[in-house]
Amino acid sequence: MPRVGRPRPSMRKGRLTATVAVLPGNDLHQNSTYLDVQFWDGSTWHRIADDGDWSTTFRWARDGIAASTITITWDIPDDVATGRYRIRYHGDAKDPLGRIAPFTGVTRTFTVRS
Repeated sequence: MPRVGRPRPSMRKGRLTATVAVLPGNDLHQNSTYLDVQFWDGSTWHRIADDGDWSTTFRWARDGIAASTITITWDIPDDVATGRYRIRYHGDAKDPLGRIAPFTGVTRTFTVRS
């Protein structure tokens, strides 16, 4: 299963980048999302942004002949609450036999501070 990059455990508001190695073309997610940014309120995770938000970018690049790298960037807005966050990536991996299976990768939790 592909791994999602690990952001620093604590950071100030600004830019956060995480990477994952998988080809997004395995499923175009036309009525869903590739990523979401989630906030922990103490009891549950809440989506606060996804790949349709101006604060997120999703970039794909070829890595050699048969590999891909996706870079997810979240420009943390000034008005976002301080606290615990994570980024989830919703992808589709192809095995050596060509079968495609959905997966969700999650960054470790990180703290946004003022």
